[in-house]
Amino acid sequence: MKNPARLLSLLLLGAATGLAQAVTPGYTVVTEITFDEQGAPESAVIVESDDPTGDHYLEQMVTNLSAKEEEKQAPRLKDGKPVKFKARRPFHFPVEGDQGLAANANRPKLSAGDHAIPKYPDSLKGKGETGGAIVELTIRADGLVKSVRTLRASHPEFARAAEAALGQWTFNPDTRIGAPAETHWNAAVGFVANGSGLDLKWRLAPRPSIGGFVVGHLPPALAAPAAAAPPAAPAVPADKK
Repeated sequence: MKNPARLLSLLLLGAATGLAQAVTPGYTVVTEITFDEQGAPESAVIVESDDPTGDHYLEQMVTNLSAKEEEKQAPRLKDGKPVKFKARRPFHFPVEGDQGLAANANRPKLSAGDHAIPKYPDSLKGKGETGGAIVELTIRADGLVKSVRTLRASHPEFARAAEAALGQWTFNPDTRIGAPAETHWNAAVGFVANGSGLDLKWRLAPRPSIGGFVVGHLPPALAAPAAAAPPAAPAVPADKK
């Protein structure tokens, strides 16, 4: 994540209250934290998630945040003795234009075979630019992509690369009775350079969404080793439900 302050604002917007989680569109990951007899956090597990990223990036981020949780709670008593207890905390990631989980009903599936992957633009390789594009695909009932348009992008070159590749994709035909002649679906395409972090807004596409992925560019001297792992998210306290 390039901007920890932005991450903090994203988390606090939805995690501060259950009401914010209910009315703010976006994706949510809920953890259940176990506290010891003294009220200190002991462990955390993910119990609910609509993380759309293929590498479970949001879940990894929340796990890191929960593992670094340092807020101590008041001890809980049972029959006058302190006991372990659990509490759930939602982490919400707002997404511009998201229509919620219901909008992803009947999401199209990619057909079998190879599909074109966007390439990091040659014109930006020397600049080490990181960013992405959110695009909308119009998919016909026969599974072919009728058109691709960019909803927003950090660079025009990223938009063109995403449109050129995703426009070649094919999906399984929609054989439902009464299926619409065409449907509209969003996708997030992130572009990273030199193993740098990527802003969440280029990882998360608003629903209805077919998901997202990240492509990268490394200088020749760094191309052989494995790409660096995403940076650990900073610890941020979140209120209980």
